[in-house]
Amino acid sequence: MAIAVYIRKEYFRAVTISDKSAHILEFQYRPQTVDVFEDGYQVFHMEYILESKTKAQIMEFYLTDFTLRGKGYGTVCMNEIADQLGKKGVTLITAPTGYELAPLGYTGPDQYRELMAGFYEKVGFSISGDGDIAMKIIEVQ
Repeated sequence: MAIAVYIRKEYFRAVTISDKSAHILEFQYRPQTVDVFEDGYQVFHMEYILESKTKAQIMEFYLTDFTLRGKGYGTVCMNEIADQLGKKGVTLITAPTGYELAPLGYTGPDQYRELMAGFYEKVGFSISGDGDIAMKIIEVQ
């Protein structure tokens, strides 16, 4: 059973990425997915499920263009999405740090898991003791 969280379906947000340049991103929320566009070009995709009204689990997310990696898009998108979920009552977000197989472009699951754990820590998540789950507790707003 899916639980719906009602976030305004589309809105624009001005963000500054790591190179200090300003960008206007369009966030499109659908049940269980968030897509982010810049100038009509998709830059980020996330799939998540709400396990309860207060707990969300990220199933997967990715930048749609490999050349965007390391520029800050993932960070600003993840922070914005966590903020919006928090405003709707979600207090815990969990995510796997890796998968059995690493996505294309990585040397293997261990390298991918290490990179993902580093990313999640950068955006305020804690990594479980065995390193396979990232968790973020959101303060009630």
